[in-house]
Amino acid sequence: MEAGKVLEVLYTFPVEGILNKLASLAAQEISLFRGFKKELTKLHQSLLEIKDFLGDVPHQPRERGEALKNWVRKLKDIADDADNVLDEINYEDLRRQVELPNQKRKKLCKFLSNSWFRRNMAHKIKDINDSLVYLKSMASFIGLVSKKIDTTPPEIWGAGETDSIFGKDEFVVGRKEDLSKIITILTNSNLDQENLSVMPIVGMGGLGKTTLAKSVFNDDSIGRHFDKKIWVCVSDTFKVKSILRLILESLNSTLGEIQSQDVLLKKLIEQLEKKRYFLVLDDVWNEDREKWSNLMTCLSKLHSAQGSVVIVTTRSAIIASITEKVLPIYDLKSLSLDDCWDILKKIAFPDGNAPIAKDLEKIGKEIARKCAGIPLTAKFNWPIV
Repeated sequence: MEAGKVLEVLYTFPVEGILNKLASLAAQEISLFRGFKKELTKLHQSLLEIKDFLGDVPHQPRERGEALKNWVRKLKDIADDADNVLDEINYEDLRRQVELPNQKRKKLCKFLSNSWFRRNMAHKIKDINDSLVYLKSMASFIGLVSKKIDTTPPEIWGAGETDSIFGKDEFVVGRKEDLSKIITILTNSNLDQENLSVMPIVGMGGLGKTTLAKSVFNDDSIGRHFDKKIWVCVSDTFKVKSILRLILESLNSTLGEIQSQDVLLKKLIEQLEKKRYFLVLDDVWNEDREKWSNLMTCLSKLHSAQGSVVIVTTRSAIIASITEKVLPIYDLKSLSLDDCWDILKKIAFPDGNAPIAKDLEKIGKEIARKCAGIPLTAKFNWPIV
């Protein structure tokens, strides 16, 4: 099994994303964690240990290829389950913030300490941890040994430069105007006079910043306007060299193991010199102005074509002000009541043809009102009807 092919498989499953999400949720100090903090800590440790086994995959003999593929597939399934659980936790926290006035939250937090939700989440996380323990034993059985891997740090993960990164069937409700405005700005001929422009998209968690950025990324007019498209998810820790390596890996997957920053820049120049590129830095949390300046200095050395653009999605207004360069901050607003209701209808009735009973529509619109314009809350609210 070729090392490059194996690594390509490894970077498609969400272990890195799960670690990012755990760190992000922990940074929010979600009160719900009190009921299953021990299980989440164990989940984080188990995923880190599994990553160490991944470092040995490229070194395995060709005859073990099928066993390795099966092991990776099982790991992906487990990681997907973990991702779903963390989404449930995040949703529950958002729902409480939307539905309850401040004075009631402390009482609810105390009540939820022994609630069904906490017990259910703890049970699900325990099942995932048990599955990871089994997978670790299987790793040893098929000949894998724990070996540190440093090509992609736990804090950062990236995806390649293709439209297939994201499914085009993902519906985007209430953002048609936002999408049109952003695309118009990014493809404006006036930007061709700028070496590199940056647009921060800022908004609270759950508003759909990443979903909107995906829609921009996949738009045909963006594909026609830019020579290269690159997507990198950054999350908590902002490491300039790691981001450069992920950009390079997106452009050429065979070059992802380069460690020297000077060599990274040299290879990036080979890939992007005289080319107009579109780079998305998704989910940026770090507010260190010096690190951002260092990254921009590196990007300015690539001799790329004028009109190149970077989009940064972030919850932090501080980060947005740091990253702002040429282009203004794009402040993402909440959705309307009708938009939230449309999301709920699309989830409940995917074909859009089924009639909706009046009593069910009344309940649905009440739920939409409680979503307070947050798409993520609308997405997860419908199943409780």
